[in-house]
Amino acid sequence: MAQDGTEAEADHAYFQAIEEVFVALRGAPLLLSPTDWQIARRWHREGIPLGLIRQALEAVFAKRQERGAKGRSSSLRYCAPAVEAAWAERRELAAPGGRLDAPAFDLAGRLRALAAALPATLPDRDAVAARLTALASEAQNPQRVEEDLATLDREILAGAAAALDGAGRAEVEAVVGKTLDGLRGRLPAEELERSRDRLTHQVLRRRLGLPVLSLFSPEAEGAG
Repeated sequence: MAQDGTEAEADHAYFQAIEEVFVALRGAPLLLSPTDWQIARRWHREGIPLGLIRQALEAVFAKRQERGAKGRSSSLRYCAPAVEAAWAERRELAAPGGRLDAPAFDLAGRLRALAAALPATLPDRDAVAARLTALASEAQNPQRVEEDLATLDREILAGAAAALDGAGRAEVEAVVGKTLDGLRGRLPAEELERSRDRLTHQVLRRRLGLPVLSLFSPEAEGAG
């Protein structure tokens, strides 16, 4: 069954937010697989809050560290049981029947939360925060706001790329190149090249400490 534009865009934003959390915890760039996409899409359909997913992922990675596990987890599938167990527990503690009512979609509140989550070191932070505040006051529909946020997100990352000096650019390219080298033979050449920008954005986002600018990011949803 085909998705409409709003549904597909929401799925993408949700998946991107999960990917960024996973990459940050992993400590190295990574492209999540199509199977991981399907897992995230199912979670989105079930209404699992991103805050709960982040907490479950943090717990999984903390336990790995405690055990002294070697290597890095490379798939969301490894964490899926913990996420789904946490969600089941949340539902059991909810209203009779274990059914959770969907919270009201507080568009302005989510935008304010995003503005508050901007790192203090972000170039032109005040201007970015002002743009987020303006979007909140305009009270547009969520789809239009999501499009505007995606545009702003790309602008910030493009600006960060342009501002790199020679050493910084070489560092980013080295990290991206190493990740792509590990994927050669597993992905077609054209897919590898399409993935370069996505990986570059991951590295730049980590350097900036920038949350995914999306109404569906954990920072926008809150920690709960």
